Amino acid sequence: MPITTNFMGFFKGVDYWRWAKEVDVVSDDSYPDPADPDSPAYGAMVRDLVRSLGGGRPWILMEQASSAVNWRRRNAAKPAGMNRALSYQALGRGADGILYFQWRQSVAGAEKFHSGMLPHGGTETKTWREIEQLGGELAGLDRVRGTRVPADVAIVFDWDSWWSIEQEATPAEIPYVQHAFAWYRELHRRTVTVDFVAPSADLSRYRAVIVPSLFVATAEALGALDTYVRAGGRLLVTFQTGITDEDAHITAGGYLGVLAETLGVRVEEFAPPAGPDLAGTGLAPVPGTAFGGSLVSGGTGTLWSEYLHSEGADVIAAFEGGELDGWPAITAHSRGEGRAWYAATLPDPEAMAALLDAVLGDAGVSPVLPEPVAGVEAVRRGDSVFLVNHAPREARVTLAGAEHVLEPRGVAVVEVDAAD
Repeated sequence: MPITTNFMGFFKGVDYWRWAKEVDVVSDDSYPDPADPDSPAYGAMVRDLVRSLGGGRPWILMEQASSAVNWRRRNAAKPAGMNRALSYQALGRGADGILYFQWRQSVAGAEKFHSGMLPHGGTETKTWREIEQLGGELAGLDRVRGTRVPADVAIVFDWDSWWSIEQEATPAEIPYVQHAFAWYRELHRRTVTVDFVAPSADLSRYRAVIVPSLFVATAEALGALDTYVRAGGRLLVTFQTGITDEDAHITAGGYLGVLAETLGVRVEEFAPPAGPDLAGTGLAPVPGTAFGGSLVSGGTGTLWSEYLHSEGADVIAAFEGGELDGWPAITAHSRGEGRAWYAATLPDPEAMAALLDAVLGDAGVSPVLPEPVAGVEAVRRGDSVFLVNHAPREARVTLAGAEHVLEPRGVAVVEVDAAD
């Protein structure tokens, strides 16, 4: 019998790279907050992780809510169209099955206010009508079953690094998943599809690889990243990478290990932005760090800064003002047939967009849509492109030579040529 179990997206307690090897199909529970404007992008990131855990094979959305959950402090209902839109998001990002918790909304017990497919209000409800509509539409999407989702970009994600960087007695509080999401969100906005990979994965098929704070890294993993670049890959590495080995010992030879040569930089000392330590009062001010250069002028970095030396790398942005004035903030370095970028801070959205323009342009990465449309997600699966409008307003998208009008939170599945 095939074996599965319900993973829970970015769940800190268990290394899903290890567990995924023990199941025949990966399944996931997903409960995005309808009140959070970042939920569509974060939900997409979860779908891409789950697909990646199974090596790109189709997966199952084992649990989702038809509307509100019952365990947040305030439980927002899903507005009309959101459940259908998020279901299509899962399909577009590789799901072959969509299930709900629960079928009939409970009349007693701890979860009686958790929504169900058949609500307390019965069949004369938007929830019932939307699920009935979705069920009818799924019958016409059999062609996508079993197909895969191509991705030219990978993000390295590592549970050991998550556990280590968020423990006490580290240089600064760095929320690991939120840091990765900052980079993912910009890729999602520009309709660039992403796979997540473990540090030990084969990277050769990706045009570009992003490494956010790979705090724990084996010598083999760092060497593999260097090999990827020398063979022609485009690599973007951020601060707090290669700080310790798998035994939590400081990396031999200094921070970054062999990646220092790959990146053409040397980290002298950490200098994270900080204000007075007021954590005990509930206040923890963290000022931004200004930078500018050929990449972007008037940029601001958050979370991190450091004393960084260029040892052959081009300095495309430098810190401005304060103790770090003039020190490199973002660098680029040619290595073998490839090129590697290093970010010693988390750039603001404008600067991040400019940096990704450089990386993805140099790598030859093409988005699904030539130009992003606000609120619209686009992802290719097999010979179909899934268009999902997460905005509460109409959107118009040009794809494959035709204009597609998406109603508020509307969707479209567009067939494209295999060669496109």
